[in-house]
Amino acid sequence: MPVIDKPSFLHKYTFIMDNCHNLDLIRGEAPFLSLVFALFACAAGLVQDPRLNVSERPDDGGMGMFYYERYFALLTL
Repeated sequence: MPVIDKPSFLHKYTFIMDNCHNLDLIRGEAPFLSLVFALFACAAGLVQDPRLNVSERPDDGGMGMFYYERYFALLTL
């Protein structure tokens, strides 16, 4: 069951990406960006794309771990 309103999410995501050099905006949107990184982390496990492999080790977590770490870092701000 969807829990995120797709049009609102995409509108806000596009606005932030279009203004990514505005550090005050980015700092103010840390909760939303945490959600974005959490979604990317979950989706990375579903995508079969060799560009998402971080290393040759099967236990490194891949890009899912990369996005999870960024999500977690934003939570501690």
